[in-house]
Amino acid sequence: MSFCALFAPQTQLFPKRSFSSVWMTQLVKLDGKNEGEKAGGEEIIGKFTAVLGDMKSQLEQLEQLEQLEQLESLESLDWGTCLRLRDDLTDLEANGNANIGHFYRRMNSKEGKLRAKEQFEKARDLFKKMHTKEAETSLAKMKQNISELESELSGNEVHDEGIDVIYLQRDYHRCLGIYGQSSSATIYAGVALAKALRDERRTLEAERLLHKLVDISLRTHGHDHRSTKYAMSVLTYARVRKVVIRFEDVSGLFQALRYENEGEDCVVQGPIAFERNVDEEEQCSFDSTDIIPFLGTPVICHGLQKAAHLNGMIGDVRDLDVKEKQDGSKYFDKDIDRCVVHFEDKSLAPVKVKATNLRVVFDLPNGDDP
Repeated sequence: MSFCALFAPQTQLFPKRSFSSVWMTQLVKLDGKNEGEKAGGEEIIGKFTAVLGDMKSQLEQLEQLEQLEQLESLESLDWGTCLRLRDDLTDLEANGNANIGHFYRRMNSKEGKLRAKEQFEKARDLFKKMHTKEAETSLAKMKQNISELESELSGNEVHDEGIDVIYLQRDYHRCLGIYGQSSSATIYAGVALAKALRDERRTLEAERLLHKLVDISLRTHGHDHRSTKYAMSVLTYARVRKVVIRFEDVSGLFQALRYENEGEDCVVQGPIAFERNVDEEEQCSFDSTDIIPFLGTPVICHGLQKAAHLNGMIGDVRDLDVKEKQDGSKYFDKDIDRCVVHFEDKSLAPVKVKATNLRVVFDLPNGDDP
């Protein structure tokens, strides 16, 4: 392939760059601890590395052109365009290294952390060469990641899962700016962000984002497109409302299905085993006051007296405030302990609420787009 053909707009380089971005977007949704997904991630990394090397070798030919006239002779190409291509490639490589680093870090092993640190260091060095506010933010994140990995490798665990959300938020908005909201790359990046939000028990944010992504993908690509199917499958999982029911000496995890008798009873399905098999579960009904929302479950406050202004407010259960009992055990007592609720209305501070003053929210009311 000729140098001119490779660098001419709308020919070989641009599809390669797009494919590389899509691969990296797919990589962020893979679980490095799962052997099957780990193999898939390694395959993506191999493809990305090969294509990146090919693009770099072609760009290096620019350095060999001694006179500007040689560039001017190439149709639809000038020196400024070449410089922009070089900047784009640096940005692609830096963000690719960062994505690969996050993938290796999710392996949660010493080998994974060492490989992640190496990738973050490569990304750090590339972000140093870039002079944008986005690069400055990314550089700070890479330094933070490297510092955390150094602490983890020395035995001092300091990883904050919130870092993944921050990075994926930036990647999603970056895809929005480059490809637009209808692109498969943007939809995959949005789903990866939603999964990270869900893992942080921010289910309301995750579910609203997923609804938006599913609607966009359906309108643009149709029901059978892989990006639509993927977003819908993650949304289906996010909409599972898990609750805990405390029996005499044991607790069980169930999926809440609906309320009946004007909210007096809650129909649930379960109990949910560690490896879930819905065919072995049964549906039954419990008094709503016996329902304890599980972590990440969207809830609405009701029946509050001292904080009546919070009645009708929606939030996620992010934590449980459990007191040690007289016998030294620690279990959730619905009459004593509290659920820590973070509200969708960011002007409201998190509060500790009795489970009996909470109801599960099955369908989200209309809200602003994420």
